[in-house]
Amino acid sequence: MASTSAHAPVAKPIPAPPSPDWMCHENWELLWCLLDTMMPSITSESAATDPYNQLVLPDKEFEDAVDRVSTTLANPPSRADIVKYLNQRPSLDEAFRDDVRMLFGNSPARLQLANALTFLRTRFGALMLTWCWSSLDQYPLGVREGVLRSWRVSNMRALRNLSKTLATVNAKANAVYNRFLHQLVGYTDAPKDWRPVEGYEFIFKQLEAGSEPHIIETDVVIVGSGLGGGLTAKNLAEAGHKVLVVDKGYWYPPSHLPMTQGAGCQLLYAAGGTQISEDGGLVTLSGSTWGGGGTVNWSVCLNTPDFVRTEWADAGLPLFRSSEYDECLLRVNKLVGATTEGLTHNHQNRVLLKGCEKLGWKVGEAAQNTAGKAHACGQCHLGCGSGSKMGPTLCSLPAAAKAGAEFMEGFKVEKINFAEDGVTATGVEGVWTARGPDGLVHTPANQRLQRRVIVKAKKTVICGGALYSPLVLMQSGVENPHLGKNLRLHPCNIVTAVCKEETRPWEGTIISSYGSEFDNLDGKGHGVKLETVVSIPYALMTPQMWNSALDSKLLELRYPHMIGFISLVRDRDGGEVFPDPNTGMPRLKYEVSEFDRENAMVGVQALAKLCYVAGATEIRPCIAGVAPFITDQSRYGSSGSPLDDGKKVKDPQMEDPRFAAWLLELRQTGNAVPEAAWQTAHQMSTCRMGATAEDGVVDMMGKVWGRKGLYVADSSVLRSASGVNPMITTLACADWISRGMVKEMAG
Repeated sequence: MASTSAHAPVAKPIPAPPSPDWMCHENWELLWCLLDTMMPSITSESAATDPYNQLVLPDKEFEDAVDRVSTTLANPPSRADIVKYLNQRPSLDEAFRDDVRMLFGNSPARLQLANALTFLRTRFGALMLTWCWSSLDQYPLGVREGVLRSWRVSNMRALRNLSKTLATVNAKANAVYNRFLHQLVGYTDAPKDWRPVEGYEFIFKQLEAGSEPHIIETDVVIVGSGLGGGLTAKNLAEAGHKVLVVDKGYWYPPSHLPMTQGAGCQLLYAAGGTQISEDGGLVTLSGSTWGGGGTVNWSVCLNTPDFVRTEWADAGLPLFRSSEYDECLLRVNKLVGATTEGLTHNHQNRVLLKGCEKLGWKVGEAAQNTAGKAHACGQCHLGCGSGSKMGPTLCSLPAAAKAGAEFMEGFKVEKINFAEDGVTATGVEGVWTARGPDGLVHTPANQRLQRRVIVKAKKTVICGGALYSPLVLMQSGVENPHLGKNLRLHPCNIVTAVCKEETRPWEGTIISSYGSEFDNLDGKGHGVKLETVVSIPYALMTPQMWNSALDSKLLELRYPHMIGFISLVRDRDGGEVFPDPNTGMPRLKYEVSEFDRENAMVGVQALAKLCYVAGATEIRPCIAGVAPFITDQSRYGSSGSPLDDGKKVKDPQMEDPRFAAWLLELRQTGNAVPEAAWQTAHQMSTCRMGATAEDGVVDMMGKVWGRKGLYVADSSVLRSASGVNPMITTLACADWISRGMVKEMAG
């Protein structure tokens, strides 16, 4: 791999977008027109040069907008730069367009978009959906913006959904690739004071070209290098067994991390970081690199809650009420260095901590897997370059290697093989794809060396995560009524706010605090955790609801003053994952139930109250149709933010009638799709444990019911949603399962 400078991680080229030929040129032109309308060139009447393609404001209104930026930011750009940014048309940038082509080109719903745009170009479609006589790209920008603003509140769900989709794609591409915006707000993809760090130097099996399958023999093959796979490999290798870990992803050392937003999305996550549910309502983040989700997660170490353990034990799994499970939790916490020592809290974590204390709500510090080392890595979502996060690539996988385990990256497993009895697993089969020149992986797989591989093993362990593990089992002929079902995702509503002080939200520990006041709303373990959210530009700006072109552009310039939070639901009601009939890749059928939405709304209101008592100037839940709440800053006098005054406060809903009325509007609007921007980074339970084959996919030892020598040891085995960030629960289950394998193989 290429060497690095002392100032920035090694840059990684990303794959080219798929061919745009799936949609006609006229539809693409209409799409660019719609995206341009949402974030256009904005100028004043006296400076307008292209009124047809510019949003032209009266001179005073334009100057007032510039003044709002200049007077409310701690370190505002020059007026000339603000004007330049407002004049900019992001949709003309080729990098912006490539990101849009990538997202839509890889989406299973792309033909729906093409059909919608084709209909919009017809006279009947235009009249029906826009009240215009011809396609929207035939009208000046002012008319187009009015139409798009009407779509936000249309009675037609399809139009509201299209509006939200366009806004999401637009905001994401702009936040990732608008370098001028990054310059103005002070964001850089390389963290402050970045220095290269040495990580463990993995050695991967390399194959020569050949027309016949390459055969590998081993004791245990483990599919997946994430949390479950890494720990399983460590325990089995240290017990003296010959272990091979394979993964479809590729390894990147700390000197290559964190990646840029664009590269990180494409190279570290499945589906470019935007795996979308069938109804278009929920975006799922799923790690797809060497080390899996443990490479890109946010370091949070929370033990399985007692009410969850009780629920699982009462379902016929006594493990979770046992001292043996306690020992697993203790062991994995020690292994990954889980501790609250050395924590520092950035602004949004201080808002959560101090705000909960002021309101008398339960709150705690979130342990990190850093062994007490400083880890203020706000960009860890793009891979941790600090070398202090004890994920699989710095913890369990190196330990496995030292005990003799072998590794293969770029190996996509297609199926599990079985003996003649059709029951006993004998290993796996798939295709290995080498890296390209200079160790890069951005070129198409069919342009690099590929070789079919058959791994013969005494034991096979599937650790591909809750989205991929069930698909591997399905594609291998395993049948079970629960396979791929019971999908739990911890769906999240997002609340953001703008503060008087500069917050630089991309800096500091992502999650160092959590609120647990509302985590058991029904008395059965279902409720919400209040947590902070990763706040790199695309993560904080993508879920924002589009209200108008001017509002969107002004909000982006206030990014250095923003903070973000999630209302994380322990979902009672789940969905399913199934293979795409054309690509075999996972697709998600998941709609947040009314029960879970109501719990999430409790968290949304609570987060709004936290922002209020912390002195935020503007509170913006990511729910369409709800205007931002602008706070009355005069209530603080000259003392500024009340965050550190040490005073308890009453519920602001009881003290401020205007805020109470806004919360009522928020509740009445609700958080159903497409009004709400639902996101999640946790996937669980699609191969859940069950006391019988009629109740689960695997037994309490992780063995697949009805098969021999076949195990699952990742988050998919969790009986239901963990209710907390699932890293420690996943590790504890993998520890139990793999140690059980060691005992069985010793016997």
